[in-house]
Amino acid sequence: MLLQAPPGAGKTTRVPLALLGALDGHTPLPGRIWMLEPRRLAVKAAASRLAASLKEPLGERVGFAIRHEQLRSKRTQLEVITDGLFLRRLQRDPSLNGIDCVIFDEFHERRRDSDLALALLLEARPLLHPELRLLLMSATLNLGELQDRLPEATLLQSEGKAFPVATHHQTPRPDEPLPHQVMRAITAHALPLSEASDRTSSRPTVLVFLPGQREIKRTQELLAAQESLTHWNLAYLHGQQPLHVQARALLRAESPWIGKIVLASSIAESSLTLEGVRLVIDSGLSRQSRFDPNTGMEGLETVPSSLASANQRQGRAGRQGPGQCVRLWSLAEQLRKPEHAPPEILVADPMPVVLELAAWGAGLGETLPWIDPPPQSTLQKGRQQLINLNALNHDGRITTLGRQLCKLGIHPRLGILLLQAQGWGCAALGAELAALLGDRDPLNSHHVGSDLRARLDWLRQDQRDIHRSAREAHQQMRRLSQRLLDQLKTIRQDDQYSKQANKDLSEHALAAQLIATAFPEWLALERPGKAGHYRLRQGRGAILRQHDPLRSSPALAVARVDLGQANTLIQLAIPLSMQWVETLSQTDGEWSESVSWDEKSSRIRAERLLKIGELVIQRERLPQPEPEHCRKILLDVLCHQGLGQLPWGRRSQQLRARMELAHRHLGTPWPPRDLKFLGHQPSSWLNQPLLGCHSLDELGEKGLIEALWGELPWEMRQRLDILLPSQLTIPSGRSAVLNYGDGEVKLSVKLQEMFGCEDGPKLINGKLPVTLELLSPAGRTLQLTRDLAGFWSDSYQDVRREMRGRYPKHPWPENPREAQATASIKKHMAG
Repeated sequence: MLLQAPPGAGKTTRVPLALLGALDGHTPLPGRIWMLEPRRLAVKAAASRLAASLKEPLGERVGFAIRHEQLRSKRTQLEVITDGLFLRRLQRDPSLNGIDCVIFDEFHERRRDSDLALALLLEARPLLHPELRLLLMSATLNLGELQDRLPEATLLQSEGKAFPVATHHQTPRPDEPLPHQVMRAITAHALPLSEASDRTSSRPTVLVFLPGQREIKRTQELLAAQESLTHWNLAYLHGQQPLHVQARALLRAESPWIGKIVLASSIAESSLTLEGVRLVIDSGLSRQSRFDPNTGMEGLETVPSSLASANQRQGRAGRQGPGQCVRLWSLAEQLRKPEHAPPEILVADPMPVVLELAAWGAGLGETLPWIDPPPQSTLQKGRQQLINLNALNHDGRITTLGRQLCKLGIHPRLGILLLQAQGWGCAALGAELAALLGDRDPLNSHHVGSDLRARLDWLRQDQRDIHRSAREAHQQMRRLSQRLLDQLKTIRQDDQYSKQANKDLSEHALAAQLIATAFPEWLALERPGKAGHYRLRQGRGAILRQHDPLRSSPALAVARVDLGQANTLIQLAIPLSMQWVETLSQTDGEWSESVSWDEKSSRIRAERLLKIGELVIQRERLPQPEPEHCRKILLDVLCHQGLGQLPWGRRSQQLRARMELAHRHLGTPWPPRDLKFLGHQPSSWLNQPLLGCHSLDELGEKGLIEALWGELPWEMRQRLDILLPSQLTIPSGRSAVLNYGDGEVKLSVKLQEMFGCEDGPKLINGKLPVTLELLSPAGRTLQLTRDLAGFWSDSYQDVRREMRGRYPKHPWPENPREAQATASIKKHMAG
């Protein structure tokens, strides 16, 4: 059955009671009911409200169970549990003996465990428990698509009793930080609402949706400094808080004359009721878990929230009375928002899914009745990672180690950490690390940085030394650690992890090696000369916060990252010794040759590199790199940086220009030598000459000239000297240099050297006139012409009148056609 109803309609609090027969006119179901919630806080909140509705303590007809905590009894008929815990139970007993109904609440969140559990349940139910009732509930289900995938399901829709919510769009100003946008919305809407409440009723609660803990902290700092909010309580609600702190954020302000502002992540979207919310401020952003198949990393990313999410958030303001919602985006952006966020199973780390499928015997789930099947390519990557960890055989079947990991019920990487710690004889340390990494960070990373050693030291503190506000979280983490340790004792030690660790190592060094074993792809080395900037083993760059105490560490074992919007932020890590990294390189490292272009020296740099993944551990000079590889690099440099990188000289430049003119005027067999052709196709003329070169300078001008000649035979080269000579004998008897370029030929001579010549020279059998640059005795340009006869007839007389007085010692005859060509003055001519 599919049930769609708006936020506040009573899906979570009324439907289960009806199934229990606790509402008038409803017959109870004969068996037990399990209701799945996406988060632990939602489990406890829903169970508490249901028990309160029955006027019974928790553990009677209504109980709950979350990981390592439960409250139920033999009388419990309705148990509220997380989807992850349900998956564990389903793997143990696919028939769900004794269960009459399973409710998937808030199914629109499409969490990984929820989608996987539903697919497994839909496969097992017809064979093992056909009478089992299934109920999927949501406020924002895409019913059309869901009904197509579940055609046998009955659809129920309810309009609910939500109060009206007035919605406003507040467009961000240019470069306006998110906290300032929130403050502007509070000033415009919350403060007037509060003043009105002073005259009529208690002050309202304002619920602000922000993408994550970082934004919550920055917004809190800004709001706490505002005098206008002196009489408002500030509270926070996010997944990194202990459950009892989260629960306090749900309550109304202690005094009716004090307003309350709750800065929350998406955890407050559903399954929770915050008392007295009259105004919602929505940033329009969410933090979503994303797996990058190119890097093998899973982390959180800030992304625009979907329209379905926006509607969920808006509905928080109309649960207990009329409300308002301020959306911190424009109406234009509203049209660009996606309808729904992608199901988590499509974008999350595939390793847990693949291991569960293998334990179920479903391969990669090709035949399972998925609502949205995860990409096979991503599942293949998850399978390969598990094969590398020996949790699966090469054919994908689960191994003994894989079953041990499933039995532990935690992420496969943390299971590997536990088993390795057991093999090294430090099981307690492994359990502590697994507890810390498998749960929310107990410490504020803005205060203590990313160092896992600080978390270990905190976990080992005496309860009396822990601040009162953190004691419950401390006790919970200690209990979790002990449960993992007890659970580990029930598992036979795997031979793969039986090797003992170095007894001389400190616990912190052991912890670092355990993290590096469980998260090998996230081994990090500091980038030379860039404190706090690292490169991970799988190739991605990562950074530490500005004042993180680990910034001086040359190597880190990283356990948790935040992919962020610009940089990958290291959230939890522990220093590694470079000696251990070098030792690891002897077993896990591979030597390879690196031939690359060094911009600083303008040469090819050839090295042998010892690498672990993408991390370079050792470099050695490679004296004889592969010539073909070098040639390819040099050609790439030319393609990207241009022909100006070649060792051009006058001879090579003139030859190129001469050959360009020959091709333009005569065609074949003269090859094209224009700059555009040479630059676009350097391999067509430089391929062989660059063989054996390690820099473009090594080619030399002599090699460049040979490359320009190409395959032209000797007689053709001589022919070019006839058609387009580099020098020309002029009437004065001197051999003058011709200058080729820009599609023309220029001859620079003193005007007197052309006396006695009727017309200017022509090349290529008279087809190409030479441009004459006629110079004064001082070498200054008097005239540029290709028509010497016309110059003698026209402009020469003007030039003569002007030059005679300026250069009286030089001849300026009236008839230059009949005068003697000379480069000398009159006196020398007479002699």
